[in-house]
Amino acid sequence: MLRHLFVATMTISILAGCSSGKKIIKFATVPNEEYANPTLKAFFKNNRNPNIVLRVPNNNDKATSNTSTNKNNDVLYNTIEKELLKENFSVRDRGLFNELLSKSSTSDYSKIKELTNTDIILEVVNIDPSVLYTTNKVTTVTAKKETENIGSVDYKEKGASVEYKVILVKNNEIAGTYKFNYKPCPDGCELITFKFTGKRSSLKPVLRETVEINTMEEFLKITTRQLIASFRQ
Repeated sequence: MLRHLFVATMTISILAGCSSGKKIIKFATVPNEEYANPTLKAFFKNNRNPNIVLRVPNNNDKATSNTSTNKNNDVLYNTIEKELLKENFSVRDRGLFNELLSKSSTSDYSKIKELTNTDIILEVVNIDPSVLYTTNKVTTVTAKKETENIGSVDYKEKGASVEYKVILVKNNEIAGTYKFNYKPCPDGCELITFKFTGKRSSLKPVLRETVEINTMEEFLKITTRQLIASFRQ
């Protein structure tokens, strides 16, 4: 599913004298975690397009304001909401939802449903654009074969993950939990070979701090569609 995402190209210095052929590194796949209880599955059999609100960490949104303390996160939250809208969910304004809750003294989810006309809260537990992946395996690709070797160098790159909690408002019930993972270089990163004269200590790959925002957007588009598909199974 993720092979169409932006493929990050790592520029690693390789000493002269290595064997010929294209060198690729592939990081191990971390499986997604998806759980939905029977109540959630039954709900979606009868409610294909429910009223839903996205609840996000440390959300200070107000109905009268579009400002955000973290612009990148706001872009990502909007990406999730757009995918829900494309699938004909009735997406509630999260700023207004928070205002209504703040003005109400109730913590009873069944009353929150009446107050906000919301069926499901999709809570973003965490979006992490800085998950470290490491490997010491290098695959040499020639015209005839591929050979995987274990070396003394650890190659590192940043992947990502997103975690959700699904709450059925009427039942006051956590009905599902989901975690989706994005590994860097889904199709493998090519190591670019340079002839280099200098000190070995200066030969250090540059590790990005986080996955780039455009890659994160595409990751969330795809995983939101996977989430919706699991709802409707």
